[in-house]
Amino acid sequence: MLILSRKCEQSIVIQGGITIKILEIEGDRVKLGISAPAGVRVVRAELLDAVRIENLAATAGQAAGESVPTSVPISLRRVLRRGPDGE
Repeated sequence: MLILSRKCEQSIVIQGGITIKILEIEGDRVKLGISAPAGVRVVRAELLDAVRIENLAATAGQAAGESVPTSVPISLRRVLRRGPDGE
């Protein structure tokens, strides 16, 4: 992993025409601007994780009330037990 330090209004450029610019830093939050070609998908990691968890649940035959198979990692079992609303 490449680790870079940037200040507000500074950017990095990734091969393929992707530019990431630091727009704002406020406390422990950083606002990023991402410029990429139309064919490049930019998705938040937590959304990809949520889809992966749902896919694991579906392939494991998860239906309401069924227990989560032990083949599913413990961290995912906790999420699956809570349900999509975190309850």
